[in-house]
Amino acid sequence: MRKINSLILVVCFALVMALPLVSAATNYGFPNVETTLLSQDPDPVEPGQIVKVKFKIENDGKKTGEDVIVKVLPKFPFSSYDGIVEKNIGKLLASSGTDATVVEFRLKVDEKAAEGDTELELIVLIDEGLGKSYTNDEFLINIQTHDAVLDITSISSNPKQIAPGESAEVNIMVKNLADSLLKDIKFKLDFDDDDLPLAPYQSSSERRISQLQSNYQNSLSFNVIADPEATPGLYKVPVTITYNDENGNAYSVSDILAVTVGEIPKLKAYIKKSAVLQAKSEGKITLEIANSGSSNIKFLEITLLPSDDYQLVSTTNYFYMGDVDSDDTESEEVDIYINKKVETLHVPMLLKYTDANNKPFQQQFDLEMNLYSSSELKKFGLVESSSAGIYFLIIVLGVIGFILYRSYKKDPDKFSRRWKRRLSFRFRKKK
Repeated sequence: MRKINSLILVVCFALVMALPLVSAATNYGFPNVETTLLSQDPDPVEPGQIVKVKFKIENDGKKTGEDVIVKVLPKFPFSSYDGIVEKNIGKLLASSGTDATVVEFRLKVDEKAAEGDTELELIVLIDEGLGKSYTNDEFLINIQTHDAVLDITSISSNPKQIAPGESAEVNIMVKNLADSLLKDIKFKLDFDDDDLPLAPYQSSSERRISQLQSNYQNSLSFNVIADPEATPGLYKVPVTITYNDENGNAYSVSDILAVTVGEIPKLKAYIKKSAVLQAKSEGKITLEIANSGSSNIKFLEITLLPSDDYQLVSTTNYFYMGDVDSDDTESEEVDIYINKKVETLHVPMLLKYTDANNKPFQQQFDLEMNLYSSSELKKFGLVESSSAGIYFLIIVLGVIGFILYRSYKKDPDKFSRRWKRRLSFRFRKKK
């Protein structure tokens, strides 16, 4: 039994040692071509780009009897860039080893190509039309956008600018410009700067979107409040955006959210005083502009518009006032002549100015002022009554009295007889 067992072990050992020799003899009798994808450049390649693919061709068997043809079979999203889809690499020697041949093809990746590993088909034709086909994901080309881009397409605020002490809702619209799904999208607003008069209002400073499909968009909203003592202006709030793509790559983007603080100016225009109070008279009127809002205004211009009620005596109908601070006034005097039959004076005017954030505004006012008759002015004590008639009457009566007195003193009897006859004559005449 020992001899039989020893014989069996020897036979098995001999068979094992003979297998490589049998395999080598088999390979030596036929070509054995193997193809390897060496590289792609760039890796990964973006949709719309050109990619160079290199293959290594080796022959571990018998020398080929005919030239070897390497042929690429591009299909969507690939297409030949230069029109060359096959190459003749000549005869392959047996057991080429380090003498392997490298073949390169240039392919165009379609702009609409999806991200991911995409199959590229290849055929190697050897003796007598025999060939070897490489399919079923044997060669994979990595397609991926350079950056998974998340774009802020719009930012809006309701109201458009935040008045000091007031709140607003800020909406951010984002869009996935990548070709693949984006996940775990986080937006964080940074209010830590002490010079920033803004803070989150009744909400946190962070928002999240779980996922966003390619070419889709979504909106996030933040409630923001402005400090009551905030100076009007444009303030920049830092924004940090983090997200992941489908391959698990993490991205972080820093951006700026611009928020405008200010309120719509509140101007009032009126006639402060007037030296002319009735029609058919000339005088000065004082126009006054009051800024009753909390925001300063700049570059204030006044233009008096045409009116049938008066004629402008001043040399110009345009006046520049410049800046008018909050809770302050500016005034201008104008010489006018009021036309006849005007009972209520109308002074139309146009104001042009900018707010603290240089946003232009214009307003039109129609200033009114009541006019009075001479008797009304005397009644209200707005003008003094004239005493010239009374003084004249007193003087006339004084002169007549003086003449009569002198006539009486000169001849009292004659004066008496004369006035008796006159009075008697007038009395008989009346009868």
